[in-house]
Amino acid sequence: MSPQATSGLPPGRSYAVLTMDVEDWYHLDYFARDRCDPAHSLLDGLETYRGILTAQGLESSFFVLGELADRLATVLRELAEAGHDVGSHGWDHRRPLTMSPAQLGEDLRRSKRELEDTIQRPVLGYRAPCFSLDRARLEEVRAAGHAYDSSRIDFGAHPLYGTLDMQGFEPVQDGVFRQGAFVEFEVSTLKLFGKRVPVSGGGYLRLIPWPLMRGLIGRYLALHRLYVLYIHPFELSLGAVPPLPSGTGRLTRYRFSAGRAKVGDRLQRLIALLRHRGFEFTTFARLRAGLAATAAEIIQGT
Repeated sequence: MSPQATSGLPPGRSYAVLTMDVEDWYHLDYFARDRCDPAHSLLDGLETYRGILTAQGLESSFFVLGELADRLATVLRELAEAGHDVGSHGWDHRRPLTMSPAQLGEDLRRSKRELEDTIQRPVLGYRAPCFSLDRARLEEVRAAGHAYDSSRIDFGAHPLYGTLDMQGFEPVQDGVFRQGAFVEFEVSTLKLFGKRVPVSGGGYLRLIPWPLMRGLIGRYLALHRLYVLYIHPFELSLGAVPPLPSGTGRLTRYRFSAGRAKVGDRLQRLIALLRHRGFEFTTFARLRAGLAATAAEIIQGT
């Protein structure tokens, strides 16, 4: 058996990782933050998400902005104590590609330190705001002490996303890359007619009609053994649309607000679809630990 096969996911088993990027609506890059009113929060969507997870008996990976750690201290500690994976989303949602590597390093360490002080546990994971990461900045993620990253998405059509080169990493599984003890988890996209289509949630889960999205996700699940979902609190919030900055265009207003009332139901339909297809739910931290244990067993057996 090849090293790639022996060091990947256990044979015959497929996994789903549900994730949430914990940020508020005014952190979104298509709003001018200095013209947003942060008093109108949509973070209640975090509680809606936690309620769905609890009802379904599932764990999740959370990527949290460091500047929200104090405000969310109680819920973050509860999430960590319940077995959820609490990772970093940077300090204040500045895109890494707008920072120098040195500036990003400071941002990463500040966020990691704040979150670890809050939950009193190691913060292993990181996800870049807007998946805005390249290889030079990935090295800063590792240097800051993170054990895994989930910022890679193969969708160059989006103007804010970065391109994360995996040269020198071992492709241990489709969408999973390892270099030493550090693991990169790719966010799910489907190759369709030569193009990449995001099937990983977020605005796509809200805006694409569910029958079409279900078909795309179903096709992805038939071809892959790891599915990654990402979602945000504002998408599950029960609050009204806040006053948006003057000058916000019609398209931006639409893509921010459309479909929010349907997301909770769609998320539960997606969970049912994943279960029906035999996918096991886990967190990135648990999946990374399993990969490390498998690699150790292989080394000991040689």
